[in-house]
Amino acid sequence: MKHRTRGLGTKISELIICPIYANLPTELQAKIFEPTPEGARKVVLATNIAETSLTIDGIKYVIDPGFCKMKSYNPRTGMEALQVTPISKASAMQRAGRAGRTSPGMCFRLYSAYTFQNEMNDNTVPEIQRTNLAGAVLSLKSLGIGDLFNFDFMDPPPKEALYKALELLYALSALNKHGELTKVGRRMAEFPLDPMLSKMVVASEKYKCSDDIISIAAMLSVENSIFYRPKDKQVHADNARMNFHTGNVGDHIALLKVLFL
Repeated sequence: MKHRTRGLGTKISELIICPIYANLPTELQAKIFEPTPEGARKVVLATNIAETSLTIDGIKYVIDPGFCKMKSYNPRTGMEALQVTPISKASAMQRAGRAGRTSPGMCFRLYSAYTFQNEMNDNTVPEIQRTNLAGAVLSLKSLGIGDLFNFDFMDPPPKEALYKALELLYALSALNKHGELTKVGRRMAEFPLDPMLSKMVVASEKYKCSDDIISIAAMLSVENSIFYRPKDKQVHADNARMNFHTGNVGDHIALLKVLFL
């Protein structure tokens, strides 16, 4: 968009382009709420984070491409992946609702009315049906719910995913051969972590390496938001990262532990 508008020069007014997505640093997320200068227009490039949780003043037009990136879990491979999938009718209505929240607006949908009526699902697939259930199963077991296959889920997950979660917890010694919670499993359930990370923390006590393991678990739990490298300040960001590696790493690790615990 910047390249196209640069080619138009003074033929159009100033265009302010603001991205918004979950891993974007907070100070950059706040830019989308700043008032638009007189004589300029603002374009917000958003993921589906903007469907329900944001209301931006002055948004009059929404362009809906009809797709989103959705996290899905394959029980057979044990892998999670972000896949580009068509949105549901409910999501389409939410996206249209972003236009004209504070003034009259319009939504442009980049798909046909036939696609909307006949090819889209009514609602988005619930997350419990497309995610790794190991953490949820461990929590349910710790609450005393034994028979998960007959449990009255609001949206029942695939049985294959439940089997996979039980197999994983058994392999981690969180469950015994009867599917009951063990002492190790009860300790694991107290950590707000993925079961594999919580087992790692619990096992570190035996090997006298808890400090190192907590540091590793903290780093693995914060995804991509530790190091931010803006395009216009890449040199400064790289210098800061070098200072992190060569400076007093103990202070940084201590801070991560405080945040983690």
